[in-house]
Formats: sequence, structure tokens, C-alpha cells
Amino acid sequence: MSNLLQNPFRKNKEANDKPSFRSVIDLGTEYVKALVVEVQEDRAIIIGQGMAQHRGSYASGGAISDLEAVTATCDQALRQAEDMTEEVYGRKVVPDQAVMGVPLPLIRGAAYTVKQQRSSPRRPVSQRELTQLLQRVQRLALHQLSQEFASQELALVDSAIAEIVIDGHGVTDPVGFRGENLAVTVFNAIALRQSLDGLRDLAEGLELEPPLLVPESQVVASFLKGSEVLGLDVGGRGTEIFWSRNGGLLASRTMPLGGRAISQRLAEGLHLSLQEAETLKLSCSRSQIVAPPLPPDLQSGGDETTPAFVGEMLNGAVVTWLVEVERQLMALAGGENLPRCMYLWGGGSELPELVEAAKTFPWMRELPFARCPEVEVLNPERVPGLLDRTGLSLGRGGLVVMSLARWVCADEMKSKADLPTQLLAKVMRRDFDTFLGGI
Repeated sequence: MSNLLQNPFRKNKEANDKPSFRSVIDLGTEYVKALVVEVQEDRAIIIGQGMAQHRGSYASGGAISDLEAVTATCDQALRQAEDMTEEVYGRKVVPDQAVMGVPLPLIRGAAYTVKQQRSSPRRPVSQRELTQLLQRVQRLALHQLSQEFASQELALVDSAIAEIVIDGHGVTDPVGFRGENLAVTVFNAIALRQSLDGLRDLAEGLELEPPLLVPESQVVASFLKGSEVLGLDVGGRGTEIFWSRNGGLLASRTMPLGGRAISQRLAEGLHLSLQEAETLKLSCSRSQIVAPPLPPDLQSGGDETTPAFVGEMLNGAVVTWLVEVERQLMALAGGENLPRCMYLWGGGSELPELVEAAKTFPWMRELPFARCPEVEVLNPERVPGLLDRTGLSLGRGGLVVMSLARWVCADEMKSKADLPTQLLAKVMRRDFDTFLGGI
């Protein structure tokens, strides 16, 4: 069921005066990131954080393939975060309730639009009219999404209104407005129930209550309201790409190239271990004159050991990544003009060469940009509604887990509960079984 319809963290009236705590988990592709958060009315306060590296490749297409190994890694990260609370908060906090990000590869999502020419343009839009339009777009969306999965059992992960337009003008709530043409765009994210059950099994193994599962791309898109953007989460083993408008997702893609692929290129070219190549990649930036020492058997290797040669190999790997991003964006565009604002985050974006190359890449050579895109990095400090009392930083790789912490903030829940969102929730609550009954 959509997170809009079931909030397992709703507090009863008797508990309103007691502190509310959550464990927040981002599985990542290379590192698990975990937080312990105190949720207040207007913000989330981070009182503990932890990080642990996965042991080998833990997943296939985002799904957990080795539950025991992933549970152990998550437990390590959570224990770090819980231990930190004793120093930061004054006592150890071990929350039972958890928020867990759903990786983009597990999700099939798309935005669908229904347009209606109104018979009486001078008559104000009513709640009933908007509800009927939402029913139409949801039936269309879920029917189309179900075709991708044949007879497999599905679950709705999230449903959100991406845009409402009256006579070409975007509005937050159309009720009471007059106009001839009314259009509603809704983004739905569904996943195989088996994949989500794997995340719930992980929470059970960590002795947590059934977690709130939230699409990772949606939590980042949600605080980029008021603009149309492209988002690129450059992880260790892959890159997740989305297109959002007014905080709502329109489309998304994944590709199996991330920071590790760049390290692998160095490892193969210089005959290094993957860990040695990773160390070399992170330390050999343009701000350094001398590259870090190579292994003894390569120190007399001539031109192949110079900083210039290493930089050339690094740039070649970055260009390979950029060309694949270009290909994915072409598929994402579907013939429409892409937004000119592009954000990068994730551990892979810590590499200066990657960011600089993205800023100078000829994006308009093949892609439908009306204007040359502006590329910016997105740091966790940009996430609103958070107070981090730990004094530590997870870097750009911590943006998703920080965004998940913001998602459960009471103020965020209130901000999502506008009238169109409430009507969408009622539509899904009433007709959910009908929508997915034939899947």
C-alpha cells in the first residue's frame, strides 16, 4: 500500500509529549548508511550516525541476494549510530521504528497525465470533479504499469501528484478555479512484492518493527520543489537518474556504471588491486601536483606511472561514464526537452574530475536541451528541516539517508497533506484492490 495511505509512525495523543525516535537506513550499493533521529514537530534531529561497507556484491538489480550478509552490515552501521547517541544525546537510544529507502532499481515508476476539456469553463472546479479526474489517471497509470510485470504480484510503493494545470498554468490546488482545460499528472511507483518482502525481512533480522519503505529518488526530489531538475545519484556500483518537476517524479532510469567502474579502469590499466586503484582515484585530484606512490613493481614503469598518465586514464573512464549518462538521458527524454538544471550527488560525485567533466560535457550535442544545462553538486547540507548534532559528515554519499530522515519529520507530513494529496489518498484507499486486483 502507498505510504500516503498507511503511516505506521502516527503517534497517539497520549504520546505527543514524549520524544519520538527513528532508525533511518540507506542500503547504498557500496556502503550502508544509518542514522538515529529524534523527530520533532518542525524538524528531524540527527543524534547518531554510522556507516559500514558491504561485503562483496550484496544485490542483483537492487534486490537483496545475501540476507545474512546484508543484515550483518546493517547491524554494524546501526550499532555505530546507536552508540553515538550516548555521547551526543546523553543516553543510548535504540529505536524500534525504522525508515528504509527503496533502491531505484527495484521500482517501476512513471508519470501519467489525464487531460479534460470542461463543458462549463466558468464553473469552479469542485472536489468531486478533481476526484473523478484522479480516478481516471490512476486507473490508466496502474493498468499501464501492470503490463510490465505480467502475472507477478505487485505492491504500490508511492503515489504522488506531480503537476496540476489549468489552461496552461500550474496550480497547487485547482478547487475553486475556473478554466476550460484541466490536466493532472500523477507519478506511481510499484515494485515486486517479493523484493519489498526482502527489505521487511531485513528489518525483522535487525529486530525492528515493519519499516516505512520510501523510494529513495522520491525523498530527494521532494525537497527540490519549485523547479524542474535532473538528478544523478552516482553510487559505487551504479548511477540512478531521475527527472522531477515541483518535487514530483516524472521518470527515472538506472545504469550499472558508478564510481567503482572508474576505479576498475585504473586497476586494469595499472595492474593494481581494486582497493589500491580506489585509493589512487580519490587522492590523485587536479589539486595535487604529485600522484600518490604506486606499488614497488610499478615505480619504474616509465610513462605509465606519471600523474599525467594516471590523469589521462581517469579522464577516459569519466568520459565513458558520461557517454552512458547521455544515452540514458536520451531514453528518459522521450522526445521532450530536458530541464537545464542537473544535480549530482552520491559517493562517486566526490571525484573532482567527474564533476568538472560533467560541467563541460557537450550535452546539447545529442540531447534535447533548450539551453545548455547547469551542473551542480548537491551536498547533505542542502536538505531542509534537519539539525545534525553529531558534528560528522557522510559526504555526498549521505544525501539519501539525510533526505530519508527529513521525510518522517512531522512538518514534512503536514506539508504533503494538501487537498489534492488527501483526495488521491482517498481514491487509492477506496479503489486499491480494484486497481491491482487483476495484476
